[in-house]
Amino acid sequence: MKKLSSKGFTLIELLIVIIIIGILAAIAFVAYSGSQTKAHQADAQSSVEEARNKLGEYNADNGYYPDTQSTFTTWLNDTTSNGGDSPSLSTTLTTANGYTYTASPSGCDNSTTNCTGYTITADHTKFGGSSDITATN
Repeated sequence: MKKLSSKGFTLIELLIVIIIIGILAAIAFVAYSGSQTKAHQADAQSSVEEARNKLGEYNADNGYYPDTQSTFTTWLNDTTSNGGDSPSLSTTLTTANGYTYTASPSGCDNSTTNCTGYTITADHTKFGGSSDITATN
């Protein structure tokens, strides 16, 4: 009787290798998506902190905070010595990107009632976090 020489892998060996590769790929995907969420959260936190600093500059220059998000955005886009000189931040801090700005007290307009505080919020559904990021003054 002739002896068969075995060259190659059996079907079972190939299936085991494919399963192991699938498990490793699943672990890598979960780790990657978690890292991506943390990066988005850090970016949102950084944007809120940068806005907080710019709002401090605005208040130092004017004696009050902007009454609307639009007023704040216009000031950020102004590159003269009277403006915030931060056009990149103004394009980030939009409601479409999940950021909202609210001046306080409610109804302030800086003509009859000065805006003495604010709340700026990054919506967690936009950056994948578990809760909103908020800065208040």
